[in-house]
Amino acid sequence: MTSTATAAAIPTASNAELAQTFGVLLIGFIFAVTLYGLTFFQTYIYYTRFPGDDRKTKYTVGLLWALDTTVTTLISHTIYHYLITDFMIPFNRLVMTRTFIAELALSGFLALVVHCYYASRIWAVSYRRTIIPAIVIALSLAAFALGFVSAAKISSESLFSRVGASGIRLTKGISGGLVAAADVLVAGSMLFYLRPTRNPGMAVPEGWYDKLVVYGVNRGTCFAIFHIIVLITLVTMPTGQVWILFHWVSNKAYVNSILSMLNFRNTHHGRGVPEEASLNQHARGSSGRTGTYMTRSGMSGIGGEDASHSVQFNVHTDTKSAEPMNIELDMVRSGYDDVDSEEIKRVGEDSTNSGGPSKPHDLERVLDSPS
Repeated sequence: MTSTATAAAIPTASNAELAQTFGVLLIGFIFAVTLYGLTFFQTYIYYTRFPGDDRKTKYTVGLLWALDTTVTTLISHTIYHYLITDFMIPFNRLVMTRTFIAELALSGFLALVVHCYYASRIWAVSYRRTIIPAIVIALSLAAFALGFVSAAKISSESLFSRVGASGIRLTKGISGGLVAAADVLVAGSMLFYLRPTRNPGMAVPEGWYDKLVVYGVNRGTCFAIFHIIVLITLVTMPTGQVWILFHWVSNKAYVNSILSMLNFRNTHHGRGVPEEASLNQHARGSSGRTGTYMTRSGMSGIGGEDASHSVQFNVHTDTKSAEPMNIELDMVRSGYDDVDSEEIKRVGEDSTNSGGPSKPHDLERVLDSPS
């Protein structure tokens, strides 16, 4: 009898309240865990496919995986606490959990790491211009500092429903605006500097899937869109928790964008070839027989002369043959592996007589074989 009276005395949440609060958190948790599985898979692909990458990139990937794992663990604890432990408690009486506050603070550090990596990529593809990378890092540092301030303000509140209070919303909104500005600058710079017209001979994605991954994910477009949505929902719907859903998803978009960009590269002796140095047949001449492949290694020398490397093959085929022969060479600038020019010339002459290799890897095996 006492237990029945106690259960009747506990106020329960309505179906509408559950859908607007716990339902949103559950959907965000499902997306976050699903994308974490993609993070785990892409991390495994990276370390098995690119064992010869430089240590800086390897450490960055390891750090991102560790951060994403920790963030996912904190999200899981938050969901378990609200949907299992305190499920019968109305939303307006839920207590703020430490794991939710820690996730907000750690997400700011994750965004800073991602922005620093993309800033280094922009510095490389823009021929070592420092203005845009410096702005991106400055915006990210300011957002990181304000994110800690907003996390401290949230920790001072005892109720979870107060996470959208006016003072917190102002600080969180400014921090989110700075993050969104850095995201847009990153995406715009990557799209601008990695144009095929700016990098002659660069591999161009073909098919809707490749284009979606390259332009929608690798360039940083997806996390820029998600953070803009986070900012809009935080400002326009302060009493709801919709922004938390997009906030959790945006963190996964950060990590998977970098991993996708790294895994989409070509390989050369176990090292990843930068996208701007990946060559394909789009650089062929109009006759279909002459291909000039060029990779740009950045600005060097007085006056910023372009230190480009190009390899040109003139392959003459018999007029009776059905198709002209094309040779693709998976080659990068001298910072990776130097290929002797006489050896390249000899392989080009041999391929003219023998019909040549049918794939880039066949030519690579020829170059690697002892003379």
